[in-house]
Amino acid sequence: MNKIPIVHIVGKKGSGKTDLMVGLIRSLSGKGYKVVAVRHSSHDHQVDGLGTDTFRYKQAGARVAALVTTSETNLFIPTKDWDEKIMVLENVLFGTDLVLMEGGVKNGEYKIEVFKEDESLLCKDDEGLIAVVGGSSICEGITRFSTGDTEGISNLIEGSFLVPIISAAVLAGGKSKRLGQNKSLMQINGITVLESVLNRVSPYVQKVMIITNAPEEYGFLDIETAKDIRPGCGPLSGIHSALSLASSEYVLVVSCDIPLVGSKQIEQLVSSCRGYDITIFKHKNFEPLCAVYRRSCIGALNELIDHNEFRIIDLFPTLDVKVIRVEDAEIFRSINTKEDYDYILHKFSK
Repeated sequence: MNKIPIVHIVGKKGSGKTDLMVGLIRSLSGKGYKVVAVRHSSHDHQVDGLGTDTFRYKQAGARVAALVTTSETNLFIPTKDWDEKIMVLENVLFGTDLVLMEGGVKNGEYKIEVFKEDESLLCKDDEGLIAVVGGSSICEGITRFSTGDTEGISNLIEGSFLVPIISAAVLAGGKSKRLGQNKSLMQINGITVLESVLNRVSPYVQKVMIITNAPEEYGFLDIETAKDIRPGCGPLSGIHSALSLASSEYVLVVSCDIPLVGSKQIEQLVSSCRGYDITIFKHKNFEPLCAVYRRSCIGALNELIDHNEFRIIDLFPTLDVKVIRVEDAEIFRSINTKEDYDYILHKFSK
């Protein structure tokens, strides 16, 4: 089950949060999405009041109490910390496409802030802030919508969380010491190895970038290139740059030297990634250089690099990872030696 995306609509009292919630619910429901609306409060409210039958059930030790009427089902589930509250939502709301939550300003949660002209932003420095509505304050890198642009905000939510926009980054590390030449520029059936990989990836993404510290070698391709932002960390540097420079929420990261990966595998990744920080293949080993990463990984990547820890698998404990198991490890064979290159040429000649 994919993790349900939760977007918080936040702002000061009277800013227009509820009006925006209602407009977004109408818009997204009208597009066919199953939207659940949640009102978050920082106060303790006794919704299931003292003296009611369901209150007495809980007092007697029931884990969950429920009230079923002719038209609704109301669940009363005691929760303590934030993670437990979210876990309850995800378990109970199976089949839901999106949760819109009014309120809740926990740092890092995805949120859209509504504010008035003379107000300051509550979440200006919050890493989870994806858009602001109203006012005139400028937040670098944050999209601003005018008050009333419900459709624009709805489209942002749809593109970011419901129909993910995916870009791709092909990592081209340069010359291979064992081969003595740039393996990405070796030929397979009249085109370079890199072009073969690009041809497989391009149909499934909106944009492709090449991450390389030798951009001059790829000028003939007319594709945007970028260098490592934090060099010297192996593939971790490439993934970090790909995510840091991406304009999309999700990035398909592929090594330049795995031309046997087919359309089936690329389609599996992009169709399974929604709601996860990492979507990755695994046979005996993980395949981190044929995987989809979400921009939410940037913090964890920086932490590893800061501590000189360069194993991609060390990202997993702090992130939500979707593992796709495969039997055939052959398709991930990379070109590291002349024998690898000859083997792949043979496969392409069949």
